[in-house]
Amino acid sequence: MPSTHLLPIIAHARAGALDHALRLFHDAGLDTLDDDPAVLSLKGRLLKDQARRATGEARRALYARSAEAYGAAGAINWATYPLINAASLSLLAGESERAGALAEKVLARLDRGDEEPDTPYWREATRAEAELLLGRVHEAWLTLQDAIALAPKAWEDHAATLRQFALILEEQGGDADWLEPMRPPRALYFAGQMGVDPADAELPRQIAETLEAERVGFGFGALAAGADIVVAEALLSRGAELHLVLPGGREAFRAGSVAPTGGGWPERFDAVLDRADTVSVVGEDRLDRLSVRLAARVAMGRAAMQARLLSTEAIQLVVPDEAEAAEAGGSGWARAVWRAAGRRTISHPAGRVRDPEASDRLAAPMGQPLAIIALDAGPAEDMADRLPALWAGLDAAGITSDIPPVWTGSALLLGFETCRAAARAARAAAGSMGECRIAGDVGEIRETPAPGGPALRTGAPIKTAARLLASVPSGAALVSDRFAAVLASETDDPLCPCEPIGELPSRHPGGPDTPVFSLDVS
Repeated sequence: MPSTHLLPIIAHARAGALDHALRLFHDAGLDTLDDDPAVLSLKGRLLKDQARRATGEARRALYARSAEAYGAAGAINWATYPLINAASLSLLAGESERAGALAEKVLARLDRGDEEPDTPYWREATRAEAELLLGRVHEAWLTLQDAIALAPKAWEDHAATLRQFALILEEQGGDADWLEPMRPPRALYFAGQMGVDPADAELPRQIAETLEAERVGFGFGALAAGADIVVAEALLSRGAELHLVLPGGREAFRAGSVAPTGGGWPERFDAVLDRADTVSVVGEDRLDRLSVRLAARVAMGRAAMQARLLSTEAIQLVVPDEAEAAEAGGSGWARAVWRAAGRRTISHPAGRVRDPEASDRLAAPMGQPLAIIALDAGPAEDMADRLPALWAGLDAAGITSDIPPVWTGSALLLGFETCRAAARAARAAAGSMGECRIAGDVGEIRETPAPGGPALRTGAPIKTAARLLASVPSGAALVSDRFAAVLASETDDPLCPCEPIGELPSRHPGGPDTPVFSLDVS
């Protein structure tokens, strides 16, 4: 457990404010300490984060400095965590002999059997990593399988290990194909038509076979009558995690997208809902076209984020009408969005037995969907001085706000049709304005006429962005989980990473907290 005085630095690093974390580390005089293993390990972590941002020889030099810091920490307490980090980072720095020597020390430490504050999985995974660094590939393969058997569902730990092994094998020029069977299960986004025959036994069989063949372990989608429920039931039957994203609230969704179809679907909806691992709601307590598509985007993005977290693949399963054109209807829209991000789709067409006319029951949106970012560069006079640089930076990046910029008295609000554009704007703002604070959310924005002045813009994203901004460290950008998910649905661009860092407490007693993600704007 890190010392209390290190926690603010770690928090800034996790929030993506690496420069600020480095400044805090330096200002506290910690970069001169050489006898505290916790401080040295944090120094190694900060240097490793810097290395990931660098390229070429600069990256190798930073990896070498990081390895030195971890090695110094390991020399004090002989814990295997800093030692194995020092070994692997030495290899990435081009110092293979030092990497081998440190790996031998790690194995010797493990062979002594001294207790360490590590789980059985990490002890064996550390052994496998040391063996790999020494070129003992077959031994590493066997040991890693033993480690996974000790914690078969510790997916995030497995993924972290596999990422590290892939880096080592790339540096060694080795074949990484043997890692594939050990990857965590795939993540699935599912969607489809509502007019499925509830007595159809062939479709559930086909879907179950696909889930098995694709090794699906996580499912994300809504739960409308028909295809959604069939896929969700198949996921639960195989023991996969089921994460539901419902537009418009549970009652509004059930009333609009399940109950009118009859055929036993409402009862099946209730049974699946009770067994789902998570159920979240997107949009206000009304079912409209905007909330349906926004919820679909969030579900797609969460599937993609789960796959990214676990270093596996996100795939899409759609159940269109057999007579449906390739890009028609709701599932056609979902296919187009998914494919635009370069992801794989599996389709199981099914005959339509009825037309629930779901689209006719959807209310018209009251506003427009926008990704909002809020910028704060200090007092109003400082903000005014930095605005010319902001406009120049946005112009240079070819970015234009899709609404006139709004000054709230404490922050500047910009709105964009896509989260990807908003993320690019946040990066341009951070690069042009110097150190500032940025927050973002996405959802429905409404325009209200104001007598004698410009129209007022209101909506949950504006409120959420403003509340997030109060928690943003200087030099960082924080966004809601909705923003992070929609961004992930739009792109697999590695330049748009979002990392979870905590939660924003609900303003209403008993209400759900909002998960918060850092957006890398470096």
